[in-house]
Amino acid sequence: MHSNRKNEIIYFDERSHGNSFFHLSMAGRTLPNPNYIICHSRKSGALWERYNFEYVISGKGYIETRDKTLTVGKGDLYFLNKLQQHTYYADKQAPYEKLFIVVEGSLADKMLEAHGVTESALVVHADARALFEQIIALSDRHEGQFIDAEAYTEISSILLKLIQLVKPPDFNTTAMDEHPATIIKNYIDYNIYDKITLAEIADTVHLSVSQTERIFKAKYGVSPVRYMLDKKLEVAKHLFITTYLNVTEVSKRLAFSDIKYFSRLFKAKFGQSPSRYMKQQEENPFVSVSRRIE
Repeated sequence: MHSNRKNEIIYFDERSHGNSFFHLSMAGRTLPNPNYIICHSRKSGALWERYNFEYVISGKGYIETRDKTLTVGKGDLYFLNKLQQHTYYADKQAPYEKLFIVVEGSLADKMLEAHGVTESALVVHADARALFEQIIALSDRHEGQFIDAEAYTEISSILLKLIQLVKPPDFNTTAMDEHPATIIKNYIDYNIYDKITLAEIADTVHLSVSQTERIFKAKYGVSPVRYMLDKKLEVAKHLFITTYLNVTEVSKRLAFSDIKYFSRLFKAKFGQSPSRYMKQQEENPFVSVSRRIE
């Protein structure tokens, strides 16, 4: 941890080392400074070929893009796209205090692309402080050394939540010709780490529970609940391959309230218990997340 001339506390700075798959470049805190200003260019290969996510704790500031000026204040989360022209600075009378992270890599590219983020800058009012503090706590613990694969798994999960805050998908404004079963499938995929009920699924398409089950099974051959469970199990298998999470942690991550129930489902689908599957993976441990991710 160190401070810089901009009156920032830098908890983590690994800009000189890159990972083309996913990389946390910086994490820090900007303290109130009426002279604070940063400019981003559009030049490829420069410092700003990275994404900024920042959260304002107090005070006020401004973001200037090529075509507009945005004002940010307490409780605002803002996103700055890579390879865009930005000038952002603190208000002279009430300079902001903020938390920030800077990320890069193909995983971040794909996550933002999947959520349709193309804007140069986005500002939303969102309760995001805890997400930044989680990343900063993880990065602060790894000061002076590379972040390990397990920490990067946590950080990428938090990044997804931040992206969903700045650009949440709207399941109620889907194209009119999209099949309700497709909307249901997308909703389940999007919320795969959450505990959702059949009633909540039915609400996304404004149908009864029985109608929801009928139209989904007609298109995909299984009920929505069966699809959701199978999807969770596939994700669990993926997590066992690409992270150091144990059976209990994976079960909780996927919102299973009963680890024994999770283990029974996993064994029924894959022919072996989660613990046995994990032990099998230890015989071929992954070198990095980017090489083992599917």
